[in-house]
Amino acid sequence: MAMQTVTSWVKKAQIIGTDVNGQPVSRAEFNAMQKEVARLREANKILKIAAVLLGEHRK
Repeated sequence: MAMQTVTSWVKKAQIIGTDVNGQPVSRAEFNAMQKEVARLREANKILKIAAVLLGEHRK
């Protein structure tokens, strides 16, 4: 097994902080949360635009 592979696994499993309940958060979990937040922000942006367009359509 390549040393680089093991190093990558260790970095992903490394605890980088805690959540609001005091539970440990790994780098992989943190990265997944960041992607989810970005996805939700994009969806929220789209919904806001749709709400404005629907509001104009009903006038």
